[in-house]
Amino acid sequence: MAAEFVDMLLFPHCDMHVALDGPALRVAVNVRTSDTADPGRYGLADVTDRCTFEFFAPHNQVGHRFDGLPEIDPATGRVTAATPGVYLFQARWEHGYIVGRLQVHNKITAWWFGIDSITTALDVGTAASPGIAHAQPSIYAKFSDDATGADRIGDITGHRYVTLTPDEPAKLAITPQGRLRGLAETADPAQPTHITGSFLGQTAKLPVRVFDYAKSRPDLYPIQTPDVPHADDMHNVVFVPEGFRDTDEDRKLFDQIVTTTVREMFDKPRHQPYAILEGSFNIFKAFVPSRDHYLTCGFRVTDEDFNQAMPIPFNGKLGSDPGSYTMQELVALVGLPMHNESRFDLVAIWSGQSLKDFDPSKVDGQLIARWRAHEGVGILHARDTVFGLHLGRRPADRFSGISNPVVSRPATDTVSDQLKAFVARVYEFYDFGVTRELTPDPRRNPPELHVQGQPNPGNPITRYLGGLRYAYAPFSAIGQNWVPEVTRFKPSRGLVAIIAYDDVIGGTSFDGHIATAQTLDKKRTLEINYADLVDKREMRRRDPLAPVKPDLAKLVNTVAHEFGHSFNLGDEYEYFGGDGGSSAQTADVEFDNLSVLGFLRAAGEPATSRLIDAGKIKWLELPRTSLSAMLLVRSRNVAAGIEVTIDPRYIGRWVQAKKEDAEVHLRNFAITPDGRQLPLSKAPGQLLTGLKIGDIDESLGTFVLTGAAAPLPEYRRGSAVYVPVKAGDDRAQVVHKKVREFLAQTKAPLNRDLDHVHISRDDDQPVDIAGFFPPCDSTKTIGVFEGANEFAGGFYRSAGSCKMRNSAGTPRVWSEITQDGGAFCYVCKWLIVNRVDPSYHAILSGRFYPGEL
Repeated sequence: MAAEFVDMLLFPHCDMHVALDGPALRVAVNVRTSDTADPGRYGLADVTDRCTFEFFAPHNQVGHRFDGLPEIDPATGRVTAATPGVYLFQARWEHGYIVGRLQVHNKITAWWFGIDSITTALDVGTAASPGIAHAQPSIYAKFSDDATGADRIGDITGHRYVTLTPDEPAKLAITPQGRLRGLAETADPAQPTHITGSFLGQTAKLPVRVFDYAKSRPDLYPIQTPDVPHADDMHNVVFVPEGFRDTDEDRKLFDQIVTTTVREMFDKPRHQPYAILEGSFNIFKAFVPSRDHYLTCGFRVTDEDFNQAMPIPFNGKLGSDPGSYTMQELVALVGLPMHNESRFDLVAIWSGQSLKDFDPSKVDGQLIARWRAHEGVGILHARDTVFGLHLGRRPADRFSGISNPVVSRPATDTVSDQLKAFVARVYEFYDFGVTRELTPDPRRNPPELHVQGQPNPGNPITRYLGGLRYAYAPFSAIGQNWVPEVTRFKPSRGLVAIIAYDDVIGGTSFDGHIATAQTLDKKRTLEINYADLVDKREMRRRDPLAPVKPDLAKLVNTVAHEFGHSFNLGDEYEYFGGDGGSSAQTADVEFDNLSVLGFLRAAGEPATSRLIDAGKIKWLELPRTSLSAMLLVRSRNVAAGIEVTIDPRYIGRWVQAKKEDAEVHLRNFAITPDGRQLPLSKAPGQLLTGLKIGDIDESLGTFVLTGAAAPLPEYRRGSAVYVPVKAGDDRAQVVHKKVREFLAQTKAPLNRDLDHVHISRDDDQPVDIAGFFPPCDSTKTIGVFEGANEFAGGFYRSAGSCKMRNSAGTPRVWSEITQDGGAFCYVCKWLIVNRVDPSYHAILSGRFYPGEL
C-alpha cells in the first residue's frame, strides 16, 4: 500500500437514522492513512472536532430546503434534530469531504439482527500489534410512519442503540461500535458461540463462529501443475469457493466448475494466449465451506414482485424511449423516490431543483412510473459466507473525496452557482456504483485492515491465501505467492479466482487486482421473502428449490476477462456517456491497454480540444518478433560481448539465425510491483539493438551477443532476446506503419462511429486508411479507439474489439470468426505473453497478428 494513502470514514456509517423519541446519536469522522509501522494496517485518527457538517432537505419545496435542518456538534459529534424527514449532508475536513443521509423519525418501534449467523476472524493480537475486531453484524430497525417520505425500515448498525454482549467473553470480544474480535477459534461449527442484543425491552441472540484465516492449511490440490518445486517462479492460479456449503453436492459442483473453466481457458482459441502459455501456469484448487448459500447484497431491492426483485438502482434501461436515462443514471441525478411517493409532475419538480446536468428530454412516462416503484420496504438479510463478499454496496458504505476548491452550503436556497455546486455535492449520495461489483464487505473486513482498491495484505482473504500449502509432500508453502508486496512484483499476484455460489450477475477484480470474484449465472433480479407479510420487517433472499445451475460459458469468459486485470489490463467497455472527467486528467491511466484524453492532448491545444498526440500512446511501438527467447539466468559479460542462456531445446533456431546474420535485440522488461509494464523503459541498460550472434554452445543453450558498446549492462533472468520482424528496411511494430502515420496526421482515434457522448456496447469499426489493408474482421485493427474505462469518450484503447471490452464476443457470420469472438486484442495478448514468458512473442506474432506487414 502507498504511504501517502488518505481517506475519510464516517461512523457509524453514511446512511443513519435517529428518532426524536429515542436514544441519542453521535457521529465520528476519522481520517485513515497507511502511514503506520505495520504495512498490513491503516491508522485511524478522529477529526470530528475539526469538521464542518452541512445539511440539506431534498424533498422540501425549493426555497425551503434549508429550513428545520438537523445539526451535528463537532465538539461531541452529537446529532440534534427537530423535524422528521430525509436529509442529505456533507462532512468537510480541510479539502476532504464525505456525503451521507440522515433520516429523522418520531419513534423506533422494533429492531432485529440483519443476519442469521456471522463468521469473524481470530485476532488475538500481540503486545506490539493489538488484535483488531473484524465482523460487524447488521442491525435493522422499524420506525413510525411519519408521512415524511422516510424509510420505514432502516439500518442502525453501529448506532449503539442496541447493547451487545458476548455470551462467552473468553471466546469473543465486542467493541462499542459492535465489531467482533475472535479470541478462540470455533472448534466445532455445530457449536458456535453467541452474542446477545438488548434494546426496547427486546433481546435476541446471534450465533458467531470464529475462523482462523491465517492458519497453515495443506489444502492446495493440483489441477494442472507442471512445476510445483519452482512455484515461486511460476504463474500460480488458485480457485477457491465462496458461498458453497460443506456438502458432497457443493464440493462436486465446485470441482466441476473448476475443471471445466481450466479446460476451456487453456484449450479454446478465443482465450489465447492462455493456451500457448499453459506450461508456465501451476493451477490449484482449495475448498473452504461457508454457512450459507448466496451472497450478501449491499443494495436494497424492490418488492413489487417477490419473484423478480430488482437491485436499487437497476443498472439498465427501464424507460420506453431508447434515448432515456437508465434507472441508475436517473437515480444519480434526482435521488430515490420517497416512501409512498405521491408527488405529481416530477419532471417539473426536478427541473426546478438546480440538479446538475438534468435533461428532461431523457425522461419518459414509463421511466417515471418505474422510478416511483423503485423502492422496497425491507432490507435484505446478509449472508454468512466464509470470505464475506457482497454484491454492489450499501448506501451506508461510501467513499470520501477531495474538493479543491471547497464546496460549501450557501446562505439561502436561491438559485446560484454556489447552490448548484452544493446540491451536486450532497446528491453524490445517490451514486451507488454498479450492482454487479463483487467485493469484500466492509462489515466483514475492518477499516484498519481493508480499503477498497488497495492491496490490503492484512485482510482475511490474503491471510487465508498466505497460509495455503500444497496438499502432498513436501507440502510446499505456496500461498505467499498470492500475497501482494509493496516493493516487489510477484508473478502470481491476482491469479486468484473466487467462485461465488450465486445466480445474480457479479464479477470483479478487486483490491488492486489481488483477486477476482465471479458468480455462477447472469440473472439481473432475485427472489425474496418477508418473514411476516403484514409487518414487512425481515426480508430474506429465497433459496430456489433447485440448486443453481452454472452458466459455464459465462463463467469461463468472466474468469478469462477478470484475470486480464491481474495482467494490468483495464476494462474497455462503456457504462456512462460522455468523458467522465478525462479531459482534465493529465497523468496517463495506470492500465497498460488504456490511455486518457488529458494526457494525450496534442501540445499547444486548448483544454477543449480533442486532438491527440499519437506519439504519447504507450503501446504504439511494441515490437513484433520473428524469433524470441527468455533468459533463464542473468546475462554474463564476457570478453567478446554478452553471454545469454536460453532453453537448450530451442538453440537450433538461434544457430540458424546466426547463419542468416540476423539482427538481435536484448531487452529487460521492467515490471512495477503492481504489474505495470508500459511504457517500455528507455533507461540505460534496458534495451540493446543491432546485436549479432557470436559463439554458441548448443549443449548449454548459451550464445554470445556482440556489437554492444562498453560498459556492458547485465540483463536479469526473464529478459527477452529476440529477432525483430522486418518490414522492408524498417522494423515492424504491433501498430502498422500506415496506421501510425494516419494517427500522427489526423490526431484523432480510428472509430468510424464518432459518437463519444452516448454509450455503445458494440465493437468499433475503423475508418479507411489509404494503403492499409485491415484484417478480415476489421475491429481487430490495432491503433487507437475511443470508448473505454466505462466511459463513451475521453478514454482510449488499442483495438475495436477485445475480451476486455466484451468477454462473450459479438456474434459474427463466419464460423472461424465466431470461434475467436470475445478474444483478447493483439496488444492485450502481447502484454500477457510479455509478463508470463516473452519467448512466445514470435509464436504470438506468427499465429495471431491481425494483418500483414
